[in-house]
Amino acid sequence: MDRGDSNETPKLLKSVSRDAGRHFFDAPARMNLDDCILRLKDLAGLEIISLTPSELGHWLSFRFEGHAFSANDPFGEVWFFAEDPETPDALLQKIALCVVTTTKPS
Repeated sequence: MDRGDSNETPKLLKSVSRDAGRHFFDAPARMNLDDCILRLKDLAGLEIISLTPSELGHWLSFRFEGHAFSANDPFGEVWFFAEDPETPDALLQKIALCVVTTTKPS
């Protein structure tokens, strides 16, 4: 099975860290941060706050349905974090599904 298959619900991670909140999702290996940003822009109500370079990749900050999120692309992988570890799983799942679901051509 190809990781990130849009026919399957992405599994959420439950890794909580002190400084980054909850690491809840890893984008499919074939995707970079630019791909993720393009897909996230299609999610109604999502607001991109900033894209900041760091020592290891970039940090993307965004808000969705009143919650703060970030994504980081160290080592060529894209990791997603919820600032609040108690962010509802249903909301995290919406973000993960948006990233793995192929957009329909216009």
